[in-house]
Amino acid sequence: MAAPAPKMELEGTKWRVEHQKGKNDLVINVEAPKQSVYLFKCQDTVVQIKGKVSSVCLDACTKTAVVFDTVIAAAEIVNSKRVQIQANGSVPSITVDKSEGVIIYLQTAEARQAEVVTSASTEVNVVVPGKTENDDPKEHAIPQQFISKFEGEKFTTKAVEHVGV
Repeated sequence: MAAPAPKMELEGTKWRVEHQKGKNDLVINVEAPKQSVYLFKCQDTVVQIKGKVSSVCLDACTKTAVVFDTVIAAAEIVNSKRVQIQANGSVPSITVDKSEGVIIYLQTAEARQAEVVTSASTEVNVVVPGKTENDDPKEHAIPQQFISKFEGEKFTTKAVEHVGV
């Protein structure tokens, strides 16, 4: 059975970018903030989203990167491996579900206000610029190990902290 044909088209208010492979020059020019972008089963692909978009979703993508200006609602990564997203503007929420090897670049002060929610995911890192242009970017690992125990009458959960040697 032949692989499905690559697709990059606007359907209603949703940009569908599907089955792209080895493309590093895909650009979406968002015409209205109500438009959303949905990437499905893309591999070795880079997509740049110009303008303000309602949401961005990477679903079942591998080695794919998305660079965007501003997301109004949320950026979502699900069932993906070795993907990157870069927020050059604001994004209130980033959700990572059932994914591994995710790098989230938060390039602006507005982007660094984002709430990052992870579920059933491993190797998730958030990268922010250094304090000055001459400083190296800072990488922060999202915990993937937790300790849960009863404390008094409540059951509490906190991230495992590993101390470097």
